[in-house]
Amino acid sequence: MKKVFIVFLMVLFVCFHQAVCAQSGYNASYQYIEFSHDKENVYVSIYFNSQGYYVESGDSLTLIPLIRAHTNTLELPKVVLIGQGQQGFYLHNPSHANISPYSHPQVSSRINDLYQVTVPYKPWMDNSRLDLKVDLNRIGGFPLHSYAQVLKNSIRAKAPDMQMPLISAKTEYNADPHPQTEDIFSNPAGPARKSIAFDLRLSAKKSFVTANLEEINKIRTLIDWAMTNPNVSLTGVYITAYTSVDGIYMDNLELTKEQALAFKRILQAENNFPEALFFTEWKGEDWPGLTELVKHTNMPYRQEVLDIINNTGVFTGRELKLMQLAQGNPYRYMRDNLFHQQWRIECRVVYRNN
Repeated sequence: MKKVFIVFLMVLFVCFHQAVCAQSGYNASYQYIEFSHDKENVYVSIYFNSQGYYVESGDSLTLIPLIRAHTNTLELPKVVLIGQGQQGFYLHNPSHANISPYSHPQVSSRINDLYQVTVPYKPWMDNSRLDLKVDLNRIGGFPLHSYAQVLKNSIRAKAPDMQMPLISAKTEYNADPHPQTEDIFSNPAGPARKSIAFDLRLSAKKSFVTANLEEINKIRTLIDWAMTNPNVSLTGVYITAYTSVDGIYMDNLELTKEQALAFKRILQAENNFPEALFFTEWKGEDWPGLTELVKHTNMPYRQEVLDIINNTGVFTGRELKLMQLAQGNPYRYMRDNLFHQQWRIECRVVYRNN
């Protein structure tokens, strides 16, 4: 009898531990929630922080958004997290175009996922709210924990479209019908999405201040417009930092990391922009950019410089060969005329029309 009681207590402890692991940080995991309608469709968008979840190996966590009003309930497509222990979990979102599960390590630097659903509008939804049902189960179905929380207390009617602010920046379009989140930096737009790109120069190689502060205000204005316009959804703000090729490779990589993160903080300063909307990457030494700059100059030994860049690896003496070419004259030319053009931040504001 005593052994049975001890086993029972152990089971209770395990269940409680699982429930705590599943719930920790969840209230902070959902950001920038849209719940609106236009009398034809209801639009639901939820950004959630993937690293706010931890599901034990052998468990599954199911997230089910619900539209509720009195006795009416509509269950939206669910998201299932299948625990993989310290390796993270698999995320399966049937609402995505590609319904195949994909690996999502817990230590991944990608922390933002967008859940997005459009369903037909029904009159009862006028007084509805958006809830989230959370079910933690052992794989195979044994329930461990279940609860629900309110994400939005009421639905919002979409207002008439707002005029986009005039921005002197490049608007990009791309024909890829299903761009992946991981490819957003190189492939930022699709048929339903628009990307406005800003190229901001830094005042010095190790500077954290852009040369044109007016451009920062334009970016803030654009973000604010996309967040407050009910007919537009802001997909994300994508920040990439580059620097010149002179110096130590790893130092340059760390420098651009610090510059990208500093620029994100500058955009967020004095604004309540959600963290989940920002994505950063750092390129370090911009050799492809230098190649393009060299191609468009009449610098001495231009072809020899391009041959060295194309045929010598970064870690097998590329920069040294450039310094040794023609007593260093081509390298000094690049240092004096081209390198400063590589100290830059690229910022893309990506949004879609609802």
